[in-house]
Amino acid sequence: MFLVMLLQVLVCNHINLWGYAVPLLGVMVLFHVPLNAGRIGNMFMAFFTGLVLDAFSNTPGVAAGAMTFTAFVQHPLLHAMAPKDAVEDAIPSAGLMGRYTYFAYIAILMAVHHMVYFMFEAFTFFNALDLFLRFLGSYVLSMLLALSIEMMLSSKEK
Repeated sequence: MFLVMLLQVLVCNHINLWGYAVPLLGVMVLFHVPLNAGRIGNMFMAFFTGLVLDAFSNTPGVAAGAMTFTAFVQHPLLHAMAPKDAVEDAIPSAGLMGRYTYFAYIAILMAVHHMVYFMFEAFTFFNALDLFLRFLGSYVLSMLLALSIEMMLSSKEK
């Protein structure tokens, strides 16, 4: 968790491709929440993670709100997508859930996070095209980076 937040603050916050694509990797903290994690505790952890990211990113409350909402959605999503015979304290991974199911899990969480993040940041639908382009560019770039990191982590586990 600390390394993801450090990567976001020191590297990703300084990337801005064409004014639209900014990688937001803070949501990766939620990818590896154990199946038996309490929903309220998970939401508090996501909120405080978002507050730390906000403090270093100059986005007051935006990351905290997006992370908290994503944690709210993450709990039922994880229980719907995880295998029914999984151990209670299992941590989501490609090995546990299957490669495509885990990819879908990551893609949905990342999409929810990015939509909420950019809606909170813009706080208007007046420039809907600009909002959509920022979401799409950041989503694609974040997914590429997140999947690269996930592949490196899964290759270390083997």
